[in-house]
Amino acid sequence: MTGTATAQATGMSQSKLSKIENGMLLPSVIDVERLVAELSATRETRLELVELARQLHAEAETRRVVLHRGAHRHQQTVARIEARATTSRFFQLAGVPSLLQSESYLRVVLAATPGREQDTAISTLRTRRARLDDPNKKFVFLLSESALRWRMGSADLMCDQIDHLALTMRRPNVQLGVVPWSADANMVALHGFQVYDERVVTVSVLTGNATITDPHDVREYVALFARLERLAARGDQLEALLARISRDHRQLG
Repeated sequence: MTGTATAQATGMSQSKLSKIENGMLLPSVIDVERLVAELSATRETRLELVELARQLHAEAETRRVVLHRGAHRHQQTVARIEARATTSRFFQLAGVPSLLQSESYLRVVLAATPGREQDTAISTLRTRRARLDDPNKKFVFLLSESALRWRMGSADLMCDQIDHLALTMRRPNVQLGVVPWSADANMVALHGFQVYDERVVTVSVLTGNATITDPHDVREYVALFARLERLAARGDQLEALLARISRDHRQLG
């Protein structure tokens, strides 16, 4: 059969079929089923090629990194992931994670977001925060000391944010740790990230937010989180560190 005849028989455009032939386009499982049927492949070949198409699509979906643009879209995506997750882990280098932000801090973060989109983002975030009340869900937060020293506004705003952290960490299903600047990290953490049930990682970038589902990549982030967790201040040491950071903000004015 000619390419034109095959394209017509399978309901494809000739350009699409050409891309498949030349390895420029991964055909769908349905595409493969139509092709092997029209080209009179043997039963054994049909089964082999259709299964190969399924495997390739599964691998492509797993390896894919999805970029979401817009604050409200990211909040909605994360809300769906968190709704299914039992354990959520958060690491932040600069700034406070959205689930831990005070209202005044949140308004500063979203200041550049258009009004309607900002309202949607805030509404979705409040729904996410309500899950902190679910005793069946566990939330583990790790911040670098620099995240709390990153000035997002006045001393009052920053001190209010630190007080908000102190209240939130008293929840039985919330764990908070801060990696002090004096810790001998001996590793590089290039950016903040969130891990949900060792299945999904989300990472914020300048132009949006990326979602990573490849098992190998997720394991890398889980291992990094565990190493960072061992460096974190907790308990009395953490309370003393928070008080010191708050005092420094007051002195700066």
